[in-house]
Amino acid sequence: MEQRTTTDPERALERAGDELEERLEGLDDHIGEARQEAQARREEEDPFEADGDDDDESGGGDPDGFDDPEADDPEDED
Repeated sequence: MEQRTTTDPERALERAGDELEERLEGLDDHIGEARQEAQARREEEDPFEADGDDDDESGGGDPDGFDDPEADDPEDED
């Protein structure tokens, strides 16, 4: 029966690999928590809350096709 002998650099690499694996698991946990918090914030957000977007979808000014009765007033043409 052969016994495998490991050298110090091999052991150091194994320890480093194990440590990295643990850190990755921790990062996965943090990412999951951050996603849950973001989802909770989206659900709490009021969709009707003013965010600078008013109901005027034309970008300001008079919408096309608007018939302004005062614009055709013949008395103002003096």
